[in-house]
Amino acid sequence: MTHAEKALALANQGIAFDAAGDHKQAAQRWEIASDYANAHLSGEDIDYWIKSGFGAALYEIGAYERSIAVSLVALDWCSRLNQPLPALTIARCHLKLGDPQAAETYLAMARALAGDEVLTRLTPDERLILDPR
Repeated sequence: MTHAEKALALANQGIAFDAAGDHKQAAQRWEIASDYANAHLSGEDIDYWIKSGFGAALYEIGAYERSIAVSLVALDWCSRLNQPLPALTIARCHLKLGDPQAAETYLAMARALAGDEVLTRLTPDERLILDPR
């Protein structure tokens, strides 16, 4: 098994736990995948892809500051591929942290990458904070 295959297998465990609703286990598996990628695949495409998933998993367990930090690592790479996940994750974290202005900045970035469809990924409460009308 190559390092990339091993990292992908570890990330897929995170995806499986997330799909099963076990966000804590998902975040732990994503962290293992991220650590493995740091050690063996730093700067490779899969490293950034894993960081985007890990950032989202951290959001799900309420680790908002860490989620922002990890998502920022993946932001440029994902943006070049028109993938909004890190920008959307950062926006949602800023909402949870009580900073709607910062959230709007990253939400605008996510919308520029993927269109208004990203708005469907926000909860009704998140949408209300951004547009209280």
